[in-house]
Amino acid sequence: MEYNYRSEEEISAVQGKPVHLEGEEHGLSVFFRLGDEVFHTYSTYARGTEALTDTYRLLDVTPYGRQQEFEDSPAGWPQHPTYASAPQTV
Repeated sequence: MEYNYRSEEEISAVQGKPVHLEGEEHGLSVFFRLGDEVFHTYSTYARGTEALTDTYRLLDVTPYGRQQEFEDSPAGWPQHPTYASAPQTV
């Protein structure tokens, strides 16, 4: 398995970043053809693809943001893993 030009071992060696690679992951590559030659001119992965949509930028300006585990939230604010449901209260 390879992602962003790194092997699974290289990705796992990065400390402080969760690795949840299963199957394919998103990315964007740009190629340019000149006659019979093809040039790979650009690639971006993970957060580098966010410029293609406004969804994450909109979440970034909301009070609770993306709710990612590395983000600090003020005391008393909910902090859930990204995209998790809020706990049910009785």
